[in-house]
Amino acid sequence: MRHYANDEPLPPLTKVSAPVASGTRLTLPFLLVVVVTLGLAIYWRFAQWMPTVFYGDDLYNVFATLKDHSFISEWQQAFTMQFYEKYRPVFELAWLGLVRTFQTSLRGYLAFNLCLHLLSAAILFLIAMQLSNANRAVSALVALTFASSRFALYQVTQATGPVEGIALMLFLLTLAALVGACQKPDEKRWPWFTVMAFTLCIYTHERYIALTPVLAIALIALRGNRANRCCAAFACVAVALLNVFIKTVVLRSAFLVGTGTTYFDVNLQRIIGQTLQAIFSIVGFNYGPDFLAGHSIVFGESLPGDGIVRVLASVVVCAAMIATVYAIVAGRRAHDARRWYPLFGAAMLAAILVPPILTIRMEQRWLYAPFALFLLLLAWTARLHGRARLVPTLASLAACLSLLAIDFLMSSYIPRIFFISASTTATLAKRDLVDARAASLGQDLVLRIALDQCKWTLIQGRFFAIYEGEARKLYCADTDEAFKALQRKYPHAHAWTYTPGVSFTPAARP
Repeated sequence: MRHYANDEPLPPLTKVSAPVASGTRLTLPFLLVVVVTLGLAIYWRFAQWMPTVFYGDDLYNVFATLKDHSFISEWQQAFTMQFYEKYRPVFELAWLGLVRTFQTSLRGYLAFNLCLHLLSAAILFLIAMQLSNANRAVSALVALTFASSRFALYQVTQATGPVEGIALMLFLLTLAALVGACQKPDEKRWPWFTVMAFTLCIYTHERYIALTPVLAIALIALRGNRANRCCAAFACVAVALLNVFIKTVVLRSAFLVGTGTTYFDVNLQRIIGQTLQAIFSIVGFNYGPDFLAGHSIVFGESLPGDGIVRVLASVVVCAAMIATVYAIVAGRRAHDARRWYPLFGAAMLAAILVPPILTIRMEQRWLYAPFALFLLLLAWTARLHGRARLVPTLASLAACLSLLAIDFLMSSYIPRIFFISASTTATLAKRDLVDARAASLGQDLVLRIALDQCKWTLIQGRFFAIYEGEARKLYCADTDEAFKALQRKYPHAHAWTYTPGVSFTPAARP
């Protein structure tokens, strides 16, 4: 058995053999089987949560592009303006293309999201194959776990999901190029592929700019032409600084802007809480408020089935620790050139979590990139040869199977997540108020409904413009007393009561 020293490049993927799997070459038939399996799994997992109507941010952004022209309506605007203090030219160009192609056909946007998600899963599979020395079982299961993760819910089910989906895909391409630079140090192109993918990534979503120092240090530390690597590292820093310069000097905006145009601040209690939410959720202990996480199985009300999820999450943690420690020790004995991967992965994971923990809340869509890094760590542990490969392989498979089971068990709580519950509200509004022609066209409405559903989901009546041709005026109340007061104030408005998840029903006059 041959081991590779630190100064010796790794062999090409197609020349690696692994005793654990039956045949380890990445053949085209096997790749096709994996891709088809991932595609079917993605559709089966997320089809039930796909909306049928526009609402919330999706509706607002479609109007902003097609009607208001306050978002991107011409391609030049992607480089010369910002929207809600965000500068994302790559996403904006993609959004303009989607809107011009699909207009108000929601199915087109969702189909694009599914294809994009499948592409990301395929890229992660290829990275896992490289890191695991072509361990087919682990790589395929890692990719399946990634593809069906609840963290993908936003980017798959929202028309504006590509802001996360494209950025994640480019992040994975950055990792793939970095792995190529590590495994083929004599080829000067790989560090520059890394720079190009990273540049597109941070100009899709500025959150990834936090990776700049880690990526630059990694490029400098690689083997190969030192001048080439240093120039690539400098280029990564330069494109990140250019992003800051454009936002702060050219566009005269604040740089540290979180979700909902809130500004980042240092609130120690919130930072600690959101850090725990992130770490616990990544390893399977779903944690966070219901409207963001569905249901928290730690530090919250315990419901039936939580015990099973806790056991499975404990299996994930223990299996990951066993696989990692075993792989580090065995790799050191074998003088494996890639034994430093866990340190690099941990640094990237910590860096990518900095922006989310500094903003006002921890949304699970921001945990998808860190989750991908965690899964790739499992793939890395299975890279060893011979009998040494058995323990980390079994541990990694146990961790992935447990994560898949956790996602399946947590599915029953997905309707609690705010954009899924909003989708239900919008669907019922279209069915009961638009399709049933229950109120005259353009007639004002008084609704007994949660105020956030009125303001965000239905956009204060603009929801009806896309399905009826004109907006309605909405007057909303979240208490019975306020609802009756609105009925008296607007006697000519049609009054309705919303029963969450059930229907809109006409209300009697007080």
